[in-house]
Amino acid sequence: MNRDNFGQLINDPDAPLYGIPMSRSDFERLISEETEYRYERIGGRVYNMTGSSPKHSTLAGQIEFLLKSQLGTRGPCRVHREQYVAVPGETPLCSDAVITCDPGDWDEDKISKPFRIQSPRLIVEVFSPGTEKRDRGYKFARYQTCPTLEIYMLVSQYERLIEIYRRANNWQQEIFTAGQTISLVPLDLALSVDEIYEGVL
Repeated sequence: MNRDNFGQLINDPDAPLYGIPMSRSDFERLISEETEYRYERIGGRVYNMTGSSPKHSTLAGQIEFLLKSQLGTRGPCRVHREQYVAVPGETPLCSDAVITCDPGDWDEDKISKPFRIQSPRLIVEVFSPGTEKRDRGYKFARYQTCPTLEIYMLVSQYERLIEIYRRANNWQQEIFTAGQTISLVPLDLALSVDEIYEGVL
C-alpha cells in the first residue's frame, strides 16, 4: 500500500475501525522518511494527523506567528509547527506547535531522522470534538514525561478559550478567555487571547 492510499484509509470514517493497527517498529519505519504526512500511534493504532480544519490550521499558524514575533530568529528558543516530539519510552507525538530552546534541536548533525524535538519547553495542541479526549488524556499524560516540558497549552477552535497547564503549578488547569493575556513564564513570552482568535471567531 502506498502512502497516498494509506493516508486515505487511515482517515476513512466508514472503516470498521478508525485507525490502523501497527507495531511500534513499523510505525518508526513509516515516519522514517520525510513526507508531507504526519502520523501518530496511539493505543497501538496509527492515525493520520494531516489535513486539519481551516480554523485549526489558522489558529496554529497564528500562535506560531505570535510566538516567532517575540522569540525572533536568532535563537536559542525557536517555535516549530506540526513537528514530532520525542516522548521517553514511547513513539513520538505530533504537536500543533512546540518551542524548544535546546541548540541540539537545531543542529543538523545532532538531530534524529525524522526530525523530532528532544527538549520541548512549550507544547500547543488545538483541539476539536474529535481530538479533545486524546489531547487531554493520552497525549497530555505522555507529554508530562518529557523532563524539559514546562507548559502545555490547549486551544479550542469553537470559542475563545485557552487552557494552560504548568509543571511549576503541578499541571493545574488555568483558563484564559476573551480580553485576557497569557503570561508564559519562564519563557518571558505573552499571548493575547484576542490576537490568537483574530479573524477566526
